[in-house]
Amino acid sequence: MTFREILESLVENTPGALAAAVMAGDGVAIDEYARPGTDVDLGAIAIEFGRIFHQSQKVAEALYGARDGELQELLLATGSHQLFFRQLDEDSFLVMALDATGLVGKARYLARTLLQEIREAL
Repeated sequence: MTFREILESLVENTPGALAAAVMAGDGVAIDEYARPGTDVDLGAIAIEFGRIFHQSQKVAEALYGARDGELQELLLATGSHQLFFRQLDEDSFLVMALDATGLVGKARYLARTLLQEIREAL
């Protein structure tokens, strides 16, 4: 599967999902997919919140050590959206935008089941 196919599968099979992207560590989109009619700028989101994700990694490592403190997922919830981040490898992460009622559990499950395919596509 290509990145686009994987991202489309994640978004289309997650109720409330708006968009998904595979991002490099510096916040540059490797590929992204948005549900038709959705106005979500994941590039801007990833640049800003990617910093938070990396700072959260440092906090997790400080609390639990480098081995046990490896941050795998992060969820940010606002009044109107939810942002789900999943670490893919040292240099990339997945970000999904969902509406306020989106099923984050389903997003997490699908991301875990497709994780190996995403890593192979990297």
